[in-house]
Formats: sequence, structure tokens, C-alpha cells
Amino acid sequence: MQATIDRLEAIEQDLSKTFRQAVVEPGIQDAVRFLQRWSHLSSQVPRLHGAALARVRIPDIQGLLAEIAHGECGGGDRSQIHSKLLAAVIAESPIGTSVLEHQDPELVQLFETAVDQVCAMDQDAAIGFIVGLEAPAYDILKLLQTALTGIQIPANTVASSDYMVIHDAVEKEHQNSGHEAMEIMLSSGCDLNKIRQGGQCAIDFLIAMVGEKQRTLVAV
Repeated sequence: MQATIDRLEAIEQDLSKTFRQAVVEPGIQDAVRFLQRWSHLSSQVPRLHGAALARVRIPDIQGLLAEIAHGECGGGDRSQIHSKLLAAVIAESPIGTSVLEHQDPELVQLFETAVDQVCAMDQDAAIGFIVGLEAPAYDILKLLQTALTGIQIPANTVASSDYMVIHDAVEKEHQNSGHEAMEIMLSSGCDLNKIRQGGQCAIDFLIAMVGEKQRTLVAV
């Protein structure tokens, strides 16, 4: 069992490495573009958790995925919905309104394609997708800090914002839930290759959403 868990952790590390090489190492060339794309993703990401939840038949894992989605939606407090907290930080910028009002049809379609893909996955791949989605969470937070200061928001304002404070606290919980879900699936006879495939699909999606170099999403 421990050997298999080690393999799961290796999968997650590989997924994070791929994201770092494609997005973190090149860095953010256009802070406005990055924030426009991440703002849209943030407002819609609970739909990806819901799509994965619809594919999962194991009650314990259903509960874990529901917890993650519930957290993204403010834990029942609509004023604390994560996308709203992000919008509040962006609004601190002199150009915040133009960032938030931007709508990119290509970006919208890219997200819709990802939702369709998750809806078509089997259980193991859907769990892998959520694990892949959460794997680079801390890297993304650092990129967000860079982008937010890049649109003239003071660093102390960014660091003390509800969005950053809450995410720093809950991302570890989300990742732990993903690990727990995978361990439950292992005891249920899951397919590690499918978990990896689902996770890679999530990483490709994130790279296509916020990376400088665009990728085409590949069905799992």
C-alpha cells in the first residue's frame, strides 16, 4: 500500500513539475491577461468539481469533492465566494474595472471544453483531474501575487487580502482531500494510469488557461 501511495505522490510531483516548467519558469509576461484569465477560471471552477463529482460513485469521495466545492463557494457564505474575494482585490487597482469587465469568447469556450471532458471521464480519471487541478495551487498563488502587484496593487494589500489569507489556509486542506480521495480509490481498485491521465488533462487545461504558450486540450 505504501509503495502505491508513493507512486501517487510521484504522479502529483510530476504534474506540478510540468506546470512549473510551462508557466512558472517562463513567468508572467502580461499581468492583465493573466488576471483576466484566472478571474474567469476562479468564477467557474466549482463547475469542474461538480462535473467530477457527477462521475464518482464512492460516497466517501463524493463527500471530499463536495467539501472542496463548498469551500470554493465560500462555505455557504456568499460574500466569501472565492471569485468574489479575488474580484475585490483586483478592484484595488487603478485599472481593476477594465480587468474585471474583460470577456474572452475563446477563453469561455476553452473552459466549456474542459467541463465537457470531465463529464465524459470515468471515475478514476475524474479524481485525477481534481488532483491535477489542485497540485500547483501554491505556485499559482505566487503567480497571482506577482500579477496583482503588477497592476499597481501594493504588496501589503495583496498579502493581507481575504483572498490570499483564505487560500493560504484552505489549499492545504484541498490537497489533503485529494490525497485522501486517491487513497480511498486505491483500496477500491483504481487504475493509477487513469489517475495520471486525468491529472495531466487538468495540467494541460491550466497551462492553456494561464500559460503564455497555448496548448490544445486532449480528451482522456
